Amino acid sequence: MENFEIILEDFRKDELDKLVFEELKINSSEVKSSHFFDNNSGEDIEFHQIKSLREVLSPIGTGNAFLNQVEIGCNLKDVLIIFSFEKYTGDIIFNFPEIELFTGEVSEVKLKAEKIVKFFVDLKDKYNIPKIRIGFEPASDDDSCLVEIGPDKVNLESILKKILI
Repeated sequence: MENFEIILEDFRKDELDKLVFEELKINSSEVKSSHFFDNNSGEDIEFHQIKSLREVLSPIGTGNAFLNQVEIGCNLKDVLIIFSFEKYTGDIIFNFPEIELFTGEVSEVKLKAEKIVKFFVDLKDKYNIPKIRIGFEPASDDDSCLVEIGPDKVNLESILKKILI
């Protein structure tokens, strides 16, 4: 079984708390495990100790949270979110078992994929995200990336065709 990945590239750090706490509504009760390094205290911390991801990941930083479930267009289980930030921007990777997307009737799978893609395209517009990569782990590699959504107008049908090969 492979994992599916969606990468938000060059996400602005000053929008990080809004995305995580308001948009994704991630709370401690959904976190199975997590690991962050707090540059300010020099200690390893967990998600439930974080009041501001922007602060924890400054000046640079990485961390991850493994969630029971999260709503990203539709409800997905066992989602790992990885944060990797430089001074002003960074990447956010959503990684989950492909079975979460590719289970059910063809029409169900298409609807799920459509909801997920639409969710991320809406985030792209709302947060001015330069690029989103969608594919199998690691979607950062061109060989396993199915779709790259850049600054051009998004054609949802063509994106879905590439994902639902």
